[in-house]
Amino acid sequence: MAGSLFRSVPQIAKVLQHGSTEGLSLTSYVVELCCYSVTIAYNISQGYGFNTFGEVCACWAQDIILIALIFRFSNTKKWIAAAVGIAVSLGCVWLLSPYCPRHVLCALQASNIITMALGSRLPQIILNMRRGNAGVLSVTTCLLNVAGNAARIFTTIVLTGDMLMLGGFLSQGTLNSILLSQSLTTAQQRRKAATAAAGPGEFHTAQVRCTASGSSSKA
Repeated sequence: MAGSLFRSVPQIAKVLQHGSTEGLSLTSYVVELCCYSVTIAYNISQGYGFNTFGEVCACWAQDIILIALIFRFSNTKKWIAAAVGIAVSLGCVWLLSPYCPRHVLCALQASNIITMALGSRLPQIILNMRRGNAGVLSVTTCLLNVAGNAARIFTTIVLTGDMLMLGGFLSQGTLNSILLSQSLTTAQQRRKAATAAAGPGEFHTAQVRCTASGSSSKA
């Protein structure tokens, strides 16, 4: 839970640093936000302790910030941003209200396994594949996602034994591992590119210094 408080902080910081959300999938974050909303409502309805889903609340809040940043830096039309905000808000109110039957919440939680895979993670994975890199996707955030999934797989088995929750964490962990691999590959590509770009410059600098030294000796 403590780690979840900083899960998306590296990603948020990277976006603010670059002033860009290049390579980040809006669809992925919106779907993830909706899935987290269902998970929170489901856990509350089942009467599970906050320690079994508290990290989801932190991730939910950070997703809202990231979605707002994507709208900000992608120059999305204001009415689209407003429509998404209103739809998500109304959905959350309904999920947490007595008007949402428990069997509906169970069905939605079960569908989260597929929804998180197809709607949240795959769009980002496919976007990275099409671009040939992960853009400004944060390696640290991806690593925290994988670590969080591993921790939740363990705590779900020990604390609740809820197979719906366990199935979701297992599928998310697999796809988060793919995203981590893509972000690491992108970071490695950038380091190689930076080294290649710096190499000729450093060689040229060395040549200039040697030439200057030789001229001074002759003088």
